[in-house]
Amino acid sequence: MSNPPSLLVCAAEISADVRGARLAAEIARLAPGVRLYGLGGQHMARAGVDVRVDITDLGTVGWFDHWPHLARYLEAWRFWRREVRAGRPRAAIVIDAPGISFPFARIARSAGVPVAYFIAPQTWLWNPRSAVTRLRGRFDLVIATLAEEADIYARAGLPVVYEGHPALDDLLDAWNPGDAVATGRGHPSDAGSRGRDAHPPVVGLVPGSRRHAIRRLLPVMLDALDLVERQVGVRRTLLSVAAPSLRAEVDACLRGRPRVPEIVEQDLRAVLKASDLVLASAGGNLLEAAFADVPVVACYRIDPVSYWFAQHVLHVDAVVPAYTLPNIIAGGRVLPELIQADFTPGRMADAAVRLLSDEAARDALRETYRRVRERLGTAGVTTRIAAALVARLGLGTPEGAAGR
Repeated sequence: MSNPPSLLVCAAEISADVRGARLAAEIARLAPGVRLYGLGGQHMARAGVDVRVDITDLGTVGWFDHWPHLARYLEAWRFWRREVRAGRPRAAIVIDAPGISFPFARIARSAGVPVAYFIAPQTWLWNPRSAVTRLRGRFDLVIATLAEEADIYARAGLPVVYEGHPALDDLLDAWNPGDAVATGRGHPSDAGSRGRDAHPPVVGLVPGSRRHAIRRLLPVMLDALDLVERQVGVRRTLLSVAAPSLRAEVDACLRGRPRVPEIVEQDLRAVLKASDLVLASAGGNLLEAAFADVPVVACYRIDPVSYWFAQHVLHVDAVVPAYTLPNIIAGGRVLPELIQADFTPGRMADAAVRLLSDEAARDALRETYRRVRERLGTAGVTTRIAAALVARLGLGTPEGAAGR
């Protein structure tokens, strides 16, 4: 009797762990005989994946953020190489995190293991030709998350599948789109322009799920919050912590601060539901904000060398339409986004106060959110992606997938 097929997975960041968990659960449901194992975190483990190595708490971006954690990355690399060389997996899936996913995919394919890329890098936004070149011949299947991305890859002849954005199913499960009042938030935009007697806002802080992002973003967010409080008052502050492993980074940023926010661990949606305004890192959490209909000021900052390379060698800023997902999907920079040197306490506070006081700005942002929700696809995205992976990677015939 032959052994059941094994699927080796790589989720090297918290966000990849979250997205990968739902995909893993759907693969297991559609192909019950498949064994899933590899790199992941607590979400993947709860979905039934046999997690052998967990580096999701390291989440890094740019060249220099990886170096302090080199030993743990090498541990993951040795495990992956050992598994594919032993011929154990039938196929592999790498999720997001291009700095790890590309070399891991190269190792797998060199051993004859087919590889699918779930949530490929957004290089296509500023250099479609380069994006195609990087993916061509290195992956047996690319799962696109946006229709424009899928079209670029399909026209270039890449093996691509597009079924909608993989975050959509979770978002539809959690939110009644556009119904901010139903959350009980008492949103400023429901009462018109803020006046002298308007209640002070509840402000949420969402510094992201990467250690370096928390270190770079949270102190500036806290300084901006102080400025907002001086101008319009702040009734309550909630700070979203994506995972318990990030608490030390958060506590270090809060040390010595006279005002300490309420910590909310692993419940971003509770923060979004309660907040009148959110200061957030640019990332997938902004799609949650779009479904929660809560105004956001987005920000991001990477190491200076990586940013210089992106601007002066790749010329990203000259061609990229926006940096945040809602703006990219909607095709305009309506949601305020403060990147690198533009990300200062004063500019963040100015953008926050404007959203709190300018009804027209809030209306424009809500229209952007509406367009985002419409363009993410239709329900059942992850099920359709899982069915495509099971069929295309030779894992069996998806059970119960007909007619989906």
